[in-house]
Amino acid sequence: MNRQEFMRRLEELLNSIPASEREDALGYYNDYFDEAGEENEYQVIFELGSPEAVAEKILADVQQDSGSESEMFESRNPQYGAQASQK
Repeated sequence: MNRQEFMRRLEELLNSIPASEREDALGYYNDYFDEAGEENEYQVIFELGSPEAVAEKILADVQQDSGSESEMFESRNPQYGAQASQK
């Protein structure tokens, strides 16, 4: 697997998250590859692991951030949290 294949597969796996989150994640990993240099492409892939493993971490982070945002909103607006729990 090379960088292009890795990134293409990662993008496919992140298709379920919002475009802005996906673009941020893909940009981060593209930058990571760029900084390592073309000569270290296979080393980077080895260090990162499979695209599936990377996607799993990203999806977990996105899900955790979504939960944190909901909790933060409810703590600032307790009436919404109370209404939601009564439904």
